[in-house]
Order: sequence, then structure tokens, then C-alpha cells
Amino acid sequence: MKGKKEMVTQEQIARNLHISRTTVARAFKGQFVSEETRKKVLEEAKRLGYEPNAAATSLALKNTKDIYAFIIATIDEGYGRQTKEGIMEAARMWKGYNFEIHVIFTDITKGSQGCRIQMEQFFEVINKEKADGIIFSALSQENMDWVERVCREKRLPLMTLDMIYKCDNLCHVGPDYFNLGTYSAAYIAGLMMKRGYILTLGYDEGYELSKLRMEGFHHKLKEYPEIVCRDVNLEQISSLYYRKILEEEFRKQVPVAVYAPYHVDYIGDFLKEKGLEHQVITISNGINEKIEKYLFDGTIDGIVSARPYFLGAVAASNFFKYFFRKTEMLQGTIDVSCDIYIKENYNRYDKIF
Repeated sequence: MKGKKEMVTQEQIARNLHISRTTVARAFKGQFVSEETRKKVLEEAKRLGYEPNAAATSLALKNTKDIYAFIIATIDEGYGRQTKEGIMEAARMWKGYNFEIHVIFTDITKGSQGCRIQMEQFFEVINKEKADGIIFSALSQENMDWVERVCREKRLPLMTLDMIYKCDNLCHVGPDYFNLGTYSAAYIAGLMMKRGYILTLGYDEGYELSKLRMEGFHHKLKEYPEIVCRDVNLEQISSLYYRKILEEEFRKQVPVAVYAPYHVDYIGDFLKEKGLEHQVITISNGINEKIEKYLFDGTIDGIVSARPYFLGAVAASNFFKYFFRKTEMLQGTIDVSCDIYIKENYNRYDKIF
């Protein structure tokens, strides 16, 4: 049986030519070496059957790739934090390859200036830092247009993440928010036996996320004519305000089910206080510690989510592949889809890889 072919390394080429490995790496990059040296390195590499390794070349040159990820701290509980944790796990995994990701949050929970603040953060990085790539969750189409134009002019690779505004420069990683709403409706309708009264608590955060989910939700409910739906548009997101609205609505009629894209833990608090936690069907799109607790004790019946931790890790890992394993990189839209979790199949991600 033939032995496994030995891998040729840059060190071997360097030894054969009596030069440093750094010089070999620079020759492959076409940087800071004479044409004569570059020609010798390429000829020796061809003779030995060497296949260039972008990661090894980057290490030899100590050329760190700095990616800036602009992530949104949404109203949806710990969504932004979990996305960051997924990104940083992948970054830690690839750190030995001189690959770093810097996460910058735009907090949309503190007012209506999110679009402006996001672009100020972006231009500060572009003008002051060495950026080799951008991951961007756009708060508006206008912001996305600006970012795409700037990255194209500066020849910066761009990946869009999570939100509804996509760019095909590299790829887009995220769920379909309309589908997230349809999955939620189908699941809750099944639990209701396709009949009864459902209360929905919608909130317009100004960035179309809730709007798309609710559109998908109502589109799917058209298939269930025996479900009567009452929509309440919330004016604010707070535990006290949720309690006020739920008190008013439950006095009129106790629903079979309640659906709200945001902060279902507030609904769980109310149901437990009223002793209705096992009588009213409730599902969540968000995930936080209290929602997890309510899932396991039966107060909340399920979580329909795209798993932000997973989403962040996939985006960061795919950007690493862009630089170091280009043939493995995924392009176009990476649909992380949406899954339905009940207590029997729920497993919080601490690790992806």
C-alpha cells in the first residue's frame, strides 16, 4: 500500500532556497521581494508540488485580518448579545490565524436615532481603523445602500447579517422574518386545534422586524377560518405596560392563545400571577433566561427562533473562509431558517464547533 503523500510546506521551500519563510510568504503575496526572488520561489514551489495555504502565508507575514461587525442590540431580549457570543466563539477558534472580529453594537432600545447612530459608528471605523472586512446588520435600506457603496469603493468584502436588507457582495446570513411569522402561526394554530380566540400583541419598533413577522403570522392564519384574532398594537415595551394591556384584554375575554414577537417573558409573568400558565397557549420568538425557565415549567409552550448564537458563529466562520479557505466559503443567502423548540428538544448553545 502506498504511503500518504507528504505535504510540502513553506519552510521546506525556504530551506531549499536558503531564504527565510517570511520571504517565501512575501513572494507568494507579491510583496516586498525582488522579481528574481519571487520567480525562484514560484519555480521551487511548482517543482515540489506545493499548494499555497492562505492561512500559513498570513501567519508568516503576521498580517492580521480585522473584521468589524455592526450588530444591533434589539428589543428582542438578549438577541444581540447572543449573536455577539456566537461571533466571538468563531473568532476565538480562528485567532491563531491572525483573524480578529471587533463587534460594535447599535442599541435601538434607547430612542429613535438608531439609523443615524449606526452610520456614525460605521464611518468612524472606516475613517480611523484598518478594516479588512465588514459584517453589517442594516437598520434601513438607506444605511445598507451607503455601506454597500463605501465597501465597493474601498474594495472591502461585505457580509450582511440577520436583518431584512441584504447585499450580495459576499453573502447574507439570516432568517426570513416573514417565514418566522408563518411558522409561529402554524405552530400556535396546531396547539389551539385550529379554533378559538387568539390575542396578538404587536409592537412597531420602527425597523420593520415586527411588521414582517406579524404579516407572516396573519398570512398563515387565513388558512384557519375558525380562529378569531384580536390585534393590539403596543405603544411601549415594558413589564408594567404589558401587564396593563393584558389586564384589560383578559377582563373582556380570556384568549385560548397569546402571541407577541417581543418579551413573552412578561406574558409568562402575568399568566403565572393569574394562575393561567397551563390554560393559555403562549409561544416566543425571543430567548432569554426567564423564557427558558418558562419553557421548561410549561408556562410557555414553545420557542420559534433562528438561534442568534448560531447565526453569529456561521457568519464569522464564513468570513474566515473568505480569507483563508476560499473554496469552502458559502455565497449568496445562507438561510439559517427557523426552528420550533419545546422543552424536550431545547438545548441552549454554548458551543457551535
